[in-house]
Amino acid sequence: MGRFFIKLTIIITVVFLLFMPVNEFVKNSHDYNINHQILAFKKHPYQVDIINLGASHSMHAYYFKHTGLSHVDLALPAQTIQYDFKLLKEYGKYLKPGGVVIVSITQGTFASSETKRIGNYYELLDLNEIEPFSLVDYYSYMYLPGSHSGSFNSALSHELKKFKWNSHQPWANNGLNYSGRKFKKIEASYKEAVENKSIERNMKQLREIVDYCNEKGYRVVLTMEPVHQSYHEYFNEEVMNRLVFQYLQDLKLEVPFLNYMGDTRFVDNKEYFLDPDHLNREGRKMFSWIVFYDLKKMGYL
Repeated sequence: MGRFFIKLTIIITVVFLLFMPVNEFVKNSHDYNINHQILAFKKHPYQVDIINLGASHSMHAYYFKHTGLSHVDLALPAQTIQYDFKLLKEYGKYLKPGGVVIVSITQGTFASSETKRIGNYYELLDLNEIEPFSLVDYYSYMYLPGSHSGSFNSALSHELKKFKWNSHQPWANNGLNYSGRKFKKIEASYKEAVENKSIERNMKQLREIVDYCNEKGYRVVLTMEPVHQSYHEYFNEEVMNRLVFQYLQDLKLEVPFLNYMGDTRFVDNKEYFLDPDHLNREGRKMFSWIVFYDLKKMGYL
């Protein structure tokens, strides 16, 4: 019996020693810390002129510091419109009177039906706001992320991006390969959303966000960020009408919609993009100036 426990102790010790670097790898990964800017704002909040909501398109698009505005970016990758609303209710109290809320609309806004990165919100929201919430997932994500399959896979995928074969690089075939993959993914999500009636729920949630902003005295504007021409070839007018515009039209929201998706200042200029549907640092700076001036023309600033 004594030998058994010695062997068991050795095995547990070896497993633990092997697990420690894996756990640190995930803890230090880009995706695991993707919410660090919002978390920093939560710890040291201040009054802001403008808030932007949305998913990764929005997260890469707005940076107003150089315009003189105070700003907090509440967008996170794959963020659903439900979590847009949760973050707005949590952090909207820091908007200055008459502050601006940018609600980003993407090709997949109405097709989103499931929040796949719940861990992003554990430290940002009250746990009662997390849906669905699992105590096991919470503790594994927070303290043992190396054992959390989603966190580990995400961290590993980020590190392996640079090793993708040529056809899977973002600009392979001038971005058409990447854009085609995104098109198939969103089409599949859209089909699922139609079957699950998620589109109606997302439409209702968008209306609730607009109504909430109006009640609070926030100036709300809907936006759609620029994309490269290769992305535009898949998400053409017919596709966008089916995925997005028909639902916006049905909602009849009496708020401005600034659609920059096919903006000629960006659409053929690859130097402004990280990949066909996300702006890089230079593109974000230029785009933020454009939005700043457009908001000023509207009397929002």
